[in-house]
Amino acid sequence: MSGRVWWRHSLIRLAAAAGLLGAGCVAWAAAPVSAGGPVAPLLTALSAACVAGGIGQLAADRVPPPGPGSYRGMPGRLAGWALLRLRQLPWAEGTTLGALALELLHPARPWHTAVLGAALTGYLLATHLAESGTARGAATAVLRGQAAVLVAGLGLLVLAAGSAALPSAGTGAAGAWLRVAAAVAAVLAGGLALPV
Repeated sequence: MSGRVWWRHSLIRLAAAAGLLGAGCVAWAAAPVSAGGPVAPLLTALSAACVAGGIGQLAADRVPPPGPGSYRGMPGRLAGWALLRLRQLPWAEGTTLGALALELLHPARPWHTAVLGAALTGYLLATHLAESGTARGAATAVLRGQAAVLVAGLGLLVLAAGSAALPSAGTGAAGAWLRVAAAVAAVLAGGLALPV
């Protein structure tokens, strides 16, 4: 098998995509760091650490768990404890919360936040696919089953960003039509998400 074919069917590809999407989300939410105040660099560092931890978790999932007598001595026990914590901590959720907290530090930017929401959804999907060990063909089947809900969510995201960008979305005929469209889209998205 050539290197190119191996890369296309490798789970490392999904893990790399998840890591790049996570790093991109953190960078997008943090920019510009100076506008976030004094806590922004700390939140950026914590979010970046969560991205790195998530990549480490995806790599550690492929390592078989050691047997009960595998760790001898204090260094071995510390390594086993660190591996266990790396596997157990919710790194993807930490990255998501960190990016959202960074976005909250900035003034209102509707379309910037909408792009961040779409990118975070992609990051969480890529992380889930990499964690579940889904191969390339199976990933397409998984995403095809969720396509309707993803499209409805993307439509709601665009609608929300558009309504937040309008200066007078709450008054007049435009605001009323926008509220009706949002209600219909929410009902449709809820109907698509219900199990059959």
